[in-house]
Amino acid sequence: MGVCCTHPLQKMENPITPELIKEDIKYDQFALKIQKHYKGYKARKLYHKMRIKTEESPVVHYPKPEIAQKLSQTPTDYALTVQKALYKLGPFRYNDYINSDDPQKRSTNFQFSEEDKKLPFLEPHRLIDGAIYIGQWKNGTKWGKGKQIWPDGSVYEGFWQNNKACGIGRLIHQNGDVYIGDWLDDKCHGFGVYTHYDGTIYKGNWVEDKQEGDGVEEYPDGTIYKGQFLNSMKHGYGECFYSNKNYYKGEFQYNFIHGQGKFVWSDGKEYEGSWENNQMHGYGEFRWPDGRSYKGDYKHDLKDGEGEFIIDENTRYKGSWKNGKQHGDGVLVIKEISRPGIWCEGIRIQWKDKF
Repeated sequence: MGVCCTHPLQKMENPITPELIKEDIKYDQFALKIQKHYKGYKARKLYHKMRIKTEESPVVHYPKPEIAQKLSQTPTDYALTVQKALYKLGPFRYNDYINSDDPQKRSTNFQFSEEDKKLPFLEPHRLIDGAIYIGQWKNGTKWGKGKQIWPDGSVYEGFWQNNKACGIGRLIHQNGDVYIGDWLDDKCHGFGVYTHYDGTIYKGNWVEDKQEGDGVEEYPDGTIYKGQFLNSMKHGYGECFYSNKNYYKGEFQYNFIHGQGKFVWSDGKEYEGSWENNQMHGYGEFRWPDGRSYKGDYKHDLKDGEGEFIIDENTRYKGSWKNGKQHGDGVLVIKEISRPGIWCEGIRIQWKDKF
């Protein structure tokens, strides 16, 4: 057998000190900690890479077949009125509305983000309501830039969010009307311009498809209204420049001149006072270019109640009126001489003094 078996075992001394063993253990623990962090970093990096790859993949964003069916080509047979509008307006320029400094071109409802820019443009799809959509999708919903053509021929092009028009967009109606402006949940909401086929144009604020807030409306005959709107009607304070050169500034109520305001006719006549349903009604003052004036009550555009009519610097009548004529007790003043009397339908029937 060998030498190791013929000689007795000898005790061997450990050449490594306890201090070195402790240092070695610390180093191993530190190395394990580094490995743990590195493995976590690699796992997070791989997850992030897979997530980006998944998000950028068009397959992820395709709508479900029961929601939309892919088409082989984009339809171009628009209604004639829509074709005319498209020819006149030209292509919808998305870049004009992305991060624009112009408040009238900047949406208050949707901001097109860097992530939205990465969303895929998919082939034309026919939706369950018969409309055709061409544009960006996000997780099966219309999102970002896109165009939609309705069965009646109307065309919308602009921004989308959660399957609804949201942000700046342009809608051309089948009848030729055009709206360009801000949208929220498929409704005009924010600043926008609506051009009617007959030439009427509204520029101003919208709330849920209604003209509401401050705006300007121009009519084909040249009439212009600037002021407040409510429920798509002139309502609140505003001014109107009429095509016949008449002018009004004051209060409106549901499209009628109503409240306090001043009306100036093109021939120089003026009325300032109370109005009701487009008529002088209540207290007011009427002035003629030749110097005549009336201060008093009106009823349905006629002097009615108490009032003073100044004919010239020497002659005036102060008293009762009815249906636009002196009626009842009154005082006629001529060259500072006052004579009380009674009038009936504009005719003096009796003096009340003994002059």
